[in-house]
Amino acid sequence: MSDKKPTSPILGWFEAGLGLFTEQLNAANQQVQQKVGESQKTLDELASRGAEVEAQLRKTVDPSQWLELWRQSPLHNWMPAFTTPKQKRAMQIEALSTKVDLLVEQVALLAAKQAAAKAQAEATAKTPATKRAASTTRSTAKKPAAKAATTKPATPKAATTRKRAPAKPKDDADKAE
Repeated sequence: MSDKKPTSPILGWFEAGLGLFTEQLNAANQQVQQKVGESQKTLDELASRGAEVEAQLRKTVDPSQWLELWRQSPLHNWMPAFTTPKQKRAMQIEALSTKVDLLVEQVALLAAKQAAAKAQAEATAKTPATKRAASTTRSTAKKPAAKAATTKPATPKAATTRKRAPAKPKDDADKAE
């Protein structure tokens, strides 16, 4: 502390509180330093034991088997940063191939929809020889279209199969007449 006496009792109380605080802070600092020292000793001990185990493994295990041992260890699964560039490329290719497969399916669905629309347009473009036959085909052509408009299927694939099924019997019926 200082040799001078405080002029005010408030400063005396403040210095006393500050002294208690610094003593507690020093005690906490000593405890932290002690724990850091203990943990450093523990880490050094573990490192030396690990070096001994590694030396024993190098003596007993063939170097060509190291990669297989690493892949079997649980650390291999926890550290994805150690993947090789070939593995990264293989993962990227796999992801891209799944995207391409999805796009191919979508293109096939679109092509099926266009083919169904074209077949329906050709079926409606054919005109029968008599007016009576034309009126019956128009009424039958309107009924499936009305059904398809009122009930929407959950997937587009089901919609194309529903549209195709009525179109084929109509063509067979028109050819038979």
